[in-house]
Amino acid sequence: MPRLWDLYAHTYDAITALRPYGEMLDKVVGALDVAPGLRVLDAGCGTGALAERLAKACPDIEYLGVDLSPSMLARARARRTWPRGFTFLQGDLDALLSGDAGGFDRVASVNVIWTLPDPRGTLARMTAGLRPGGHMVHTTPRLRFRADVIVWRHLRAQTGWALLRALLGLPILLLAGLLNLLLVAQSALHGGAPQARRRWSEAGLLSLLREAGAEPRPVRPCYAGQGYLLVAEKGGIGQGADHGHEK
Repeated sequence: MPRLWDLYAHTYDAITALRPYGEMLDKVVGALDVAPGLRVLDAGCGTGALAERLAKACPDIEYLGVDLSPSMLARARARRTWPRGFTFLQGDLDALLSGDAGGFDRVASVNVIWTLPDPRGTLARMTAGLRPGGHMVHTTPRLRFRADVIVWRHLRAQTGWALLRALLGLPILLLAGLLNLLLVAQSALHGGAPQARRRWSEAGLLSLLREAGAEPRPVRPCYAGQGYLLVAEKGGIGQGADHGHEK
């Protein structure tokens, strides 16, 4: 599967450039509510689209982006000149979470939950790694995800030369979509944990978070209605600590 992710990396920026994807990232940044000095984990950082927005919003955070794909990370590192506190690391997410002793004030994952073989276990490690008062923000697609809704919304927002460039880029988006379908199929085959199927529904995601020791807030739609945005804190502590900052 890592090789397929490396191939996917060459088309992924065509997806992150879509207007609904950018709107989703803006919602993630707002929900993270970062401030100088906070330690932030970007779990499955991909080509650095979320990192770029965080660098603009608050360059003085301590950011760690982790991804399994070297090609994704190469593109992330080359995306821009990063602030001093921004680091990208290749490795297994579960191993990093288990070995990290410092903890995180914020944990984010953008469309990563569906890729996890054991989502409850990984979410439990994320929850355990939250510092007091911290929270995590996740986006993940719905089961009946409609890519045509995403693309159509993007095209409707374009005019002039931007519309022409968007139309010319449709073949790359088609290739990205085909690779995504292959990755979903592989993820389903490798997702042997019984609870893995619950990562595709709102009720299932909420139950996974609660079983992982997290206390989720109400789920919100994102990605032109094709995905869920989930915000959660460590259960039993910090309740309400950041609710006033939710955007």
